Amino acid sequence: MEKRGFYHLFSDGFRTDVLFEDKQAFIAGMNIVALCFLKCNIDILAFCLMDNHVHFILYGTLDECMSFRDRFMHKYAIWYSNRYSGKILEKMDFDIKLMEDEKYILNSIAYALRNGIAAGYCYCAEDYPWSSGGLYFRMPERITEMTSGWKQISEIKVRDIRRIFQTKADIPAEWKITPEGYIWPGNYIDFKMVEKLYRTPKSFTFFMGQSKEDEINRSLGISECIALPDMELRAKAVTHCLQRFNTTNLRKLNAQQRILLGKELRKTYRCSAKQIARIIHLDPQYVKELI
Repeated sequence: MEKRGFYHLFSDGFRTDVLFEDKQAFIAGMNIVALCFLKCNIDILAFCLMDNHVHFILYGTLDECMSFRDRFMHKYAIWYSNRYSGKILEKMDFDIKLMEDEKYILNSIAYALRNGIAAGYCYCAEDYPWSSGGLYFRMPERITEMTSGWKQISEIKVRDIRRIFQTKADIPAEWKITPEGYIWPGNYIDFKMVEKLYRTPKSFTFFMGQSKEDEINRSLGISECIALPDMELRAKAVTHCLQRFNTTNLRKLNAQQRILLGKELRKTYRCSAKQIARIIHLDPQYVKELI
């Protein structure tokens, strides 16, 4: 029997323009995570959906985690096609890494949850809505208070469940729906396992403040400062791209054009080389040397 373990499943944001371009798309993504959980024999410890990539910290066998990946990609591609009248979703390039060292696992969970902070969307991971960031080391009475007025699946008619969530799967009757319209991650995220791994709230806070990315930045003597969230900067980049190169497709630009665009973004918005690299799809070190 295949051994179960901790895996970090993630897609490459440098190879993708936009996965979730607005709130409606993020809501669909959140619901698809929940529905995939129901069909796959895995534990989801943490996840974060960003506009052009995703992170999942999973516990299961490699085959189980790959099944979750395939189901997520398939279901979101169907939703995307239905929304955009047959438009094909750009392929998501996924990597998966087995994590065996305990400290590395703790750093990886924190890294995934910090993505919203790193992109400039929020100051605290629990404030980023498209993740599991608000579930860990919370007082039970606060959770009860927060969710007390939310609808349960049992309160929704079957035909409405199929229409809203685009599934015929049986969703647990006690699962709650957030006011924004997506299945609350607290229904299916194994936050108790995460709390056992960190042991104490103090330890969790320490790792959230000492992400691997931050440690690398300190060792290089740099401090990344993001002036705009990725989604907003990408919209600015598209506007500049249209004005300068007469196209809104950043991927159609050659390397020299991308660097010119990067310099313009750097000068206008004072954003970091690393953030610009994400937007124009070039290697961060290459961008840093040229802009």
